[in-house]
Amino acid sequence: MKKISGLVVAMALALCLSSCKGSSSAAGVTTPSNSGGSVSGISGTVMGGLSPVKNANVQLFQAGNSTPLGASVTTVNGTFSVPGNLSSGLYYLLVTNGNAGSGTNNQIQLIALVAAGSSATSSNVTINELTTAAAGTALFNFGLMTSSGGINAPANSAGASNLIARYNALVTASGSLNNSTSLTTATTSALNTLANALASCVQTSGSCSSLYGAALNGSGSAATSMMVATYNALNTSGNLNNIFNVASPFASSTGFSMPSSTSGFTFNNALPNTTNTYAVGSRPIAIAIDASGNAWVTNDNATTVTQLSPSGTTLGTFTLGGNPLGIAIDASGNVWVAISSSAVTELSSSGATVGGPFSVGSNPFGLVIDASGNVWTANFVANNVTELSSSGATLGTFLVGTHPYDLAIDASGNVWVANNGSGQNSVTKLSSSGANLGTFSVGSQPVGVAIDASGNVWVANNGSGQNSVTKLSSSGANLGTLSVGTAPYGIAIDASGNAWVTNQSSNTVTELSSSGTTLGTFSVGTSPRFLAIDASGNVWVPNATTNTVNYVSQIQGIANGPQFFPYSGPIFP
Repeated sequence: MKKISGLVVAMALALCLSSCKGSSSAAGVTTPSNSGGSVSGISGTVMGGLSPVKNANVQLFQAGNSTPLGASVTTVNGTFSVPGNLSSGLYYLLVTNGNAGSGTNNQIQLIALVAAGSSATSSNVTINELTTAAAGTALFNFGLMTSSGGINAPANSAGASNLIARYNALVTASGSLNNSTSLTTATTSALNTLANALASCVQTSGSCSSLYGAALNGSGSAATSMMVATYNALNTSGNLNNIFNVASPFASSTGFSMPSSTSGFTFNNALPNTTNTYAVGSRPIAIAIDASGNAWVTNDNATTVTQLSPSGTTLGTFTLGGNPLGIAIDASGNVWVAISSSAVTELSSSGATVGGPFSVGSNPFGLVIDASGNVWTANFVANNVTELSSSGATLGTFLVGTHPYDLAIDASGNVWVANNGSGQNSVTKLSSSGANLGTFSVGSQPVGVAIDASGNVWVANNGSGQNSVTKLSSSGANLGTLSVGTAPYGIAIDASGNAWVTNQSSNTVTELSSSGTTLGTFSVGTSPRFLAIDASGNVWVPNATTNTVNYVSQIQGIANGPQFFPYSGPIFP
């Protein structure tokens, strides 16, 4: 490990780790490929604050692949030129070892993100502590940075483009803050503080104990490398003050201006977001994403479903025989829509009616499809749940609480139903055959319900004054009540286990960590209802004020893809 070649190999393996798994394809998810146009090689400079880093190893990687595409060693001026062929996907430059002026330092780990068509076209890419802080922030918020400092591949090329756009909004190719994007004070404070903390390691001859001891993981163990320290800083909020104290002495030698205190910022909420709006029909309620990334939106007042491309272009508007509410997409790409007139209609992937209307209970709101392709509806007025086969035959009708609204299916095939009726304050658990397995208390008038990868059940409590989400275990035990915005409505879980909640009355979306910590609050349109997350990390939110706000908000590239993709299994919306 003391030899340079050994360290380079070890670093490549450490940064790959589980990222090597990201190069394989899951159902409905396409990893970035090497097709299309390309850019050959990248040159630039490695800096430790204001000083060049000489004799450093620079390697070019595609995320999800542990084999470097090219390598170089920096000159006395910190310059490098790495050969390599870049096309679509996410790429990064990894710096290890080197001397920033205080002696040879085998602890140095710096990165910068690059991709074809963006900063990879530059002939002068700077890699420094600030690019490392910005890259770590972007990767962490997309769920692509691991606790061991590895870098996973995005789900597809659109996800890579979204991530690079967020990274480029933080820093320029010259390694400075991107002031043209009007970064907030909180963002600049977070990035500069983390960069200066990393400088405490870079600008030594390898004495990084202060940084490592300040950047503890969730179990209280010290970091073991700069990349792990970056992850721990972003992942564990309790480190903020200690990391700030480590960072402060280095502001003068880096040029990264420090705030006077830790007030007003956290490391893991430093990623700016872009919100787009796309016109749909009147009073959009629910939304689902197909395997191509197209969004299907039910327009309650317009008796239509709108299909949008991943970029928001209207691909079609399809008329139904009543007011559409819940929606889900099966493994074949067919779209199932709950109609308020006690029916379900099946559309093809091109919008043609291919089945139904199939009779269910009165006013079906929520709709979900299980792993066998059976369709379940929560019938609001009928106070029951209907199960249909994939051909539309009725398989059963099962009593639940008053005014069932939304439902979700766990990995065992159990159906969890939110009972929205006044005074209900509960969810009912049904077996895959419809047997009642229990009723469990939550907050007032629950609406949205979702299941995470651990089998925990998240329930949005929409009753007056609730402003909360209840988290239940798979057995129904109450794991906590978590604060969100006003009148939470829809809920979805991303691939990192974070819960995204629409707040109907405060016109926002709240992101909660898997432990319930608030990671961010995002403004959307008026009266957001259900929501969905696509494989590129976009969060899609219908805004349902009658006849006044007929559009969908798209928070671009902020989440880590959906938990289940495509929607052939247990998820709603």
